[in-house]
Amino acid sequence: MKSSYALLFAAILTLTGCSNTTEFASDGSCDGVAVVINFSGESENLERCVVLNGNSETAKNVLASAGISVEGTKAFGDAVVCRVNNVPSKDSELLVEGEEPYLETCEDMPAAFAYWGLWVKESPQADWGYAMEGISSLQLTKGQSVGLAFSIGGQAPTP
Repeated sequence: MKSSYALLFAAILTLTGCSNTTEFASDGSCDGVAVVINFSGESENLERCVVLNGNSETAKNVLASAGISVEGTKAFGDAVVCRVNNVPSKDSELLVEGEEPYLETCEDMPAAFAYWGLWVKESPQADWGYAMEGISSLQLTKGQSVGLAFSIGGQAPTP
């Protein structure tokens, strides 16, 4: 039974264009696309290295290959990230000083005080910058990094 799950997972990765996740090298480098998720204290941060089968892949497929679940909004689809690995939770109110308790529904744009930022680094030496497109259209290549950072209470952290 376990081997059939492994085969199914390998088939999914092949279909999405990404090979697999691997460890970062001892010097911290990634022989693929580095994935960094900053949950801003809402959950434990994640770092993964995803090896590509081809020359490039969408951020959506890279994130899926890294085991990261991403939910868009009803109004904007994947152009706006609403939830990452169930953060913020569908049924837990966010409490932000100076704001009314907030429950994220993913119907429209998230609140300005509680949203996910999509970031990209063009190379390991580059600084993080906001992505100029959504996860479905953002193309990533070997050596780049993609990050998601949850901004809560007016702080806009980088991955």
